[in-house]
Amino acid sequence: MLRVVEENTANKSLTLRLDGRLVSQWIEVLRSSCELASQQNLPLILDLAGVDFADHEGVQLLRQLERLQVTFINCSPFLREQLKQPVSEKSAFKSSGKSSGE
Repeated sequence: MLRVVEENTANKSLTLRLDGRLVSQWIEVLRSSCELASQQNLPLILDLAGVDFADHEGVQLLRQLERLQVTFINCSPFLREQLKQPVSEKSAFKSSGKSSGE
């Protein structure tokens, strides 16, 4: 489950606090929350302190949001490392041509 809570701040920005797992079935919840928030024409901040897991799709969405100038706060070191990994790393591993029986 992923919970998204809007927190108004005094610094003329909008913060969305995330709690839970950022996985495929909850990606659209975050995407639509960010789209609604962007209509307010305020800088968007995602508070990731409550995110305890993000799958590949979740990390991809966060990368897209980061490219759109969304700011992340309270991001765990593990999640930060996932965001830094090259996008093609997963596909390169799959296409190595080696099977587990070799």
